[in-house]
Amino acid sequence: MPAAGLLAWLAPGLGHWYLGYRDRAIVFFVFTTVTFWAGVAVGGVKSTVHPTRNGAWFAAQLWMGGQALAAWGAGSYVERHYPANEQLKYTAFYPSDNIAVIYTGITGLLNLLIVIDALARSDVRTVQTMPRPPTGTARRG
Repeated sequence: MPAAGLLAWLAPGLGHWYLGYRDRAIVFFVFTTVTFWAGVAVGGVKSTVHPTRNGAWFAAQLWMGGQALAAWGAGSYVERHYPANEQLKYTAFYPSDNIAVIYTGITGLLNLLIVIDALARSDVRTVQTMPRPPTGTARRG
């Protein structure tokens, strides 16, 4: 069931919600979302989720799915539509910028574990719903 993995990538916990693990889904969504956006708040939307400035950390951040794409889009919007002196309000400087990038990258990697968990749980549900062979019959071979 790759749908659970895709949903878990789009929004943390959504794959678990889809599989019926509602309490787990809420916990995953709340904690990863708050952690990710706290990192963006510390580092500023312009510089925290940025592909050319953050390299491999950007790849880790992308595991937050839709939220990482939203933060990246917001940062790109600020770069394109705001004058340079206004962009300073949306940018953090050393060491806050580095802390924010690492914070959001680790949160993305945490969501990678959530995606893997959703995929594993969907596989277990598939195995559990398979019909069992009739009892009392011996295999002849």
